[in-house]
Amino acid sequence: MEADDSFDDESVQPPAFKIEDVADDEFDLEIPPTSGNEYLRRVRQEASQCAQIVVANIDTSPFRGKQTVTIRQWAGKCHPAPRGFAPSEAWQREQVASFALIRQKLIRNKALRTRKCLITEAASKLPQMNDIEGWCRLCFGRLQPPSHSEREKDVTCTDNQNKHEGVLPLLSILTAMDQPTVIKVLEYHLNWFEATGFTQKQGYWFYALLAKLDKPLMPDACALLRSLARSCASLRASLENPEDPRLVPLNLFICLISRYFDQSDLADGVS
Repeated sequence: MEADDSFDDESVQPPAFKIEDVADDEFDLEIPPTSGNEYLRRVRQEASQCAQIVVANIDTSPFRGKQTVTIRQWAGKCHPAPRGFAPSEAWQREQVASFALIRQKLIRNKALRTRKCLITEAASKLPQMNDIEGWCRLCFGRLQPPSHSEREKDVTCTDNQNKHEGVLPLLSILTAMDQPTVIKVLEYHLNWFEATGFTQKQGYWFYALLAKLDKPLMPDACALLRSLARSCASLRASLENPEDPRLVPLNLFICLISRYFDQSDLADGVS
């Protein structure tokens, strides 16, 4: 055992019991204390002789062969991109710069619509923040977002191209959404992404919601963005070839979250 005596015995907490000080603090530990005060004095004296912090030096080598759980090196971070799937450094810088300009335009447009008293009217037409079914209908035109396989079937059939369309994240919608609503709808889309997969329309909504998200991030918003980046990276790792149309938006979201929203530990390396 190693002891650290660098801390003094002062405490910021008031004493729970008042202990009467007696000049003679020599005790015969073989004899039981004769009063409560004497017992507390003994406890205090014994505590004063103990180190504030002790560390046990344990030899962990006997346990190495018995390990049953292995933590992957990238646990908590993004799944590394397969060879040839990660974007270039120049592409990432370009996307971040473009994204920053779009955010500035959103701010100016919101100020303009506020002066014209248009935001309140638009907000009254949106679903309530906790109305997940209402937001699903608004975004996808139905109660369940389409899966990636369903979207592939729809685009190959002319009769189905206009079914279950929903609406795109229009400027009038975005400017009418306050921050709690933005964060809540982002949570909905993340849950839908993890449940049914990623679609192009959902990509539009993710980008728009990120553009509307305030910095610095609230803790719950930060957690959502990190989960989104990890989900994007996991899906990217499952793609069979770099020509998959989902690769670009997946790379884009990982790029924006890691580089614009300062989650640098999730960033892709240079391809």
